Amino acid sequence: MRHFFHASLVSAMMLGGAALADPNPQLVASIENRLPFYGLRADVSQFATSTVVQLHFALSSREGYFRKKQKLRAILRNARYK
Repeated sequence: MRHFFHASLVSAMMLGGAALADPNPQLVASIENRLPFYGLRADVSQFATSTVVQLHFALSSREGYFRKKQKLRAILRNARYK
């Protein structure tokens, strides 16, 4: 039982550390390269992973240009920073 508890505790600490990791640099560069198509600029490397993921999903969506631009602006207005 004690062994299971220690293993669970170590796993939780490792997962918690992964959640605090910086976003993937390739993903950040990809987003920064695609934003100008929508007339937007941002230093995506300063954003928290959750904001980077939102931007990526918005850019990858199948919505039209104007709807996508509207979503991107909303995400950038409410961006979370590291």
